[in-house]
Amino acid sequence: MNARPGPSALHLQMSKLLISCFVFAIAATGALIVTLIYGFPDKPSGPPPNSVPGMPPGPPPDERPLALLIVLTGLVVLSWLAVLTVSARDRILQRIGGVDADEVRAILTDVRTELAADREREWQKMTERLMEYADQRETDGYLHGMRVATAEESMEANVRPLRRPPSQR
Repeated sequence: MNARPGPSALHLQMSKLLISCFVFAIAATGALIVTLIYGFPDKPSGPPPNSVPGMPPGPPPDERPLALLIVLTGLVVLSWLAVLTVSARDRILQRIGGVDADEVRAILTDVRTELAADREREWQKMTERLMEYADQRETDGYLHGMRVATAEESMEANVRPLRRPPSQR
């Protein structure tokens, strides 16, 4: 009897990178928990025992444990994020591993061909729209010029050229 998992069974093949990420994430989480338990003991309530009424309390609290807590929290988040990323990478590689390399190349070639055809169609549409816009602007300019030219009051209009003629020196 062969006891192979069925297609619906979860089969997790762990790579060396994934195992090392797991170990680092568990170690970082453990360090964070230990720091929280031993680095931040319960604070006594009330004023410090050596405080004199009317006088400021003793020295400011030490902020190094808080900085350590921030660094460890960042390491925990990054390490578990690395575990998720490597796990997804391994699953993708596992799925690609079952596909023939020539088949992948053929699929990529088809995708590139489709993208090139889509780009060409979009370029044609954009060119047609620009030509329509240019024709419309040219027609509007012509009609506007005809209206200005046929208006009775503008017969002696002050028309200025767009460019100055070159000066004769």
